[in-house]
Amino acid sequence: MPPHENIAAMQRAWARLRVRDLDGYLALYRESVIHHGYSSRIRPGVRGLKDHYTSLLKGFPDLRVEVDDIIAEDEKVAHRFTFYGTHRGEFLGISATGKSVSAGGIQINLFSGARCIEVWSVHDSYRFLAQIGAVSQLRDRLRNEPPQVGRGAGVP
Repeated sequence: MPPHENIAAMQRAWARLRVRDLDGYLALYRESVIHHGYSSRIRPGVRGLKDHYTSLLKGFPDLRVEVDDIIAEDEKVAHRFTFYGTHRGEFLGISATGKSVSAGGIQINLFSGARCIEVWSVHDSYRFLAQIGAVSQLRDRLRNEPPQVGRGAGVP
């Protein structure tokens, strides 16, 4: 499809996300979409993306994503975005803090037949997690745990 049609498909999906129509947003993706750069806890395909966005919306019910730039060539669409929200629900085991957060990112979507078949996403996870206190909680948790022995700890 021409690049402008892929951009239009993404814009329609973002409009669905703004009104919390998660299924409408996810219709952008082929069921077997391959996603890179998301947490390893996310299952493959649209199912994994649905779990991810459901968790985000639970933790940040006022979630807002603003697209700052968008560029398309052939079957790829790249966009730079900023995520905004207020931590009002549990997210990744962190109880609501009421803190406002913002973090930027870049995503590249590969299209085939008007649907996204592969997506690469890079976002400022550290900034985002630090703003809700997750970084300090994780650091404190690691300080209180005994050192791990075995693979990855210098022992073959």
